[in-house]
Amino acid sequence: REIQSKGKQAAMPTMQEFKNECQLGALESAMAAAVRDYKSEVLAEEGTTKQKILAENQREIDLLDDDDLEALQAQRIAEMKAEAMRLLENEKRGHGQYQLVPEQDFLKEVTTSEKVVCHFFHPDFQRCKIVDKHLSILCRKYRGTKFIKVDSVEAPFFVTKLKVKVLPTIVMFQKGIAVDRVVGFEEMGGQDDFKQVRLERRLADRGMIVYKNDDLDSDEEAELKERRAGGLRGGALYSGSKHSKASADSDDEW
Repeated sequence: REIQSKGKQAAMPTMQEFKNECQLGALESAMAAAVRDYKSEVLAEEGTTKQKILAENQREIDLLDDDDLEALQAQRIAEMKAEAMRLLENEKRGHGQYQLVPEQDFLKEVTTSEKVVCHFFHPDFQRCKIVDKHLSILCRKYRGTKFIKVDSVEAPFFVTKLKVKVLPTIVMFQKGIAVDRVVGFEEMGGQDDFKQVRLERRLADRGMIVYKNDDLDSDEEAELKERRAGGLRGGALYSGSKHSKASADSDDEW
C-alpha cells in the first residue's frame, strides 16, 4: 500500500518485449556493420581506380620516345615565344597603360587593338576621377585589353558622334566598333565607393576582359549579389566644379 501511494511503478517488460528489443539491437548492429563494409569497398574501389589512371598515364609517358619529348618541348617553347611577342606588340600599342588620347588620335587607338575600353570624362567631375582610379589599376591587370580616356571638352566631335550625354561614360569597342557602354554609376550601385569587382564583372560580361577573381572576397560577393538584384542611383559631383548641382545625387548630363 505504501508503494502504491507513491504512484505506479514502471512495469517490467514481458519476455516477448525483451526478445523484440534484443532482435532490434542485433539488427541495428548488423546494419552498422554493413555500412562500414560498404564504405570500405567504395574506398578500395576508388583507390584502385586512381592507381589505374596513374598507371595508364605513366604508360603513355613511357611510350613517348626522345623525339616526341623534344617535339613537345619545342612546341611549348614556340607557344611561349608567340605569347611574349603578342604581349610586346600589345605594349607597343599602349596596352598596360591608361593613356589620355587626343581627339585626332581617337580612331587610330580604337581600331588598332581588338578590345578597347574608353572613358569619356570631364576633369572637374569627381565621379570621373573615381573611374580613372579603377581603370588605371585594370589596365595593368588585363593587358590583353587597351584602356584609354578622352577629355569630353577636347573631343566634341566624338562626344556627339557617340551620343555621350552623361559623364562618366565608358564605351567598349571591339574591332573598332562600339558594342556597349556603362553610363554613370547606376550599374555600379549608384554609389561613389563601389567595389572594383563590379566594374570588372561588367566588362567581363561583355567579353572585354577574362575576369580574374584573385581579389574576390565575401564583401565583394555581397556587392555582386546586390548588383544582380539592382542598385540605387546616387552619388555626388565634384564640389568645386562649375557644373555641380544643388541636388548632387546623380551623374552629370553632358
